[in-house]
Amino acid sequence: MSTAQEITQEQVIERLRHVMADLLEMEASELDPDVPLSAFGIDSMTSFVLVGELEKWCGVQLRKDASLGRLTLTEAADEVVDELARQLKER
Repeated sequence: MSTAQEITQEQVIERLRHVMADLLEMEASELDPDVPLSAFGIDSMTSFVLVGELEKWCGVQLRKDASLGRLTLTEAADEVVDELARQLKER
């Protein structure tokens, strides 16, 4: 695992793809990074699980109101990387 400072958008996309694939019992390659997660059946509960998995993986607490369902994998990764950068600045 990389430190929070080194985590890239691509790494977040891949992490989300694998966690979602496990949850949805799909192949990670079937998850298009430019399709909204809601198209794959991601609801608020599943979004909560995804946020929790990302927090464990990157070691940084994300916003409590973070909801990934309305976003694409690419947009979600951008938000995660932005939040990591913001929190690192505050340290």
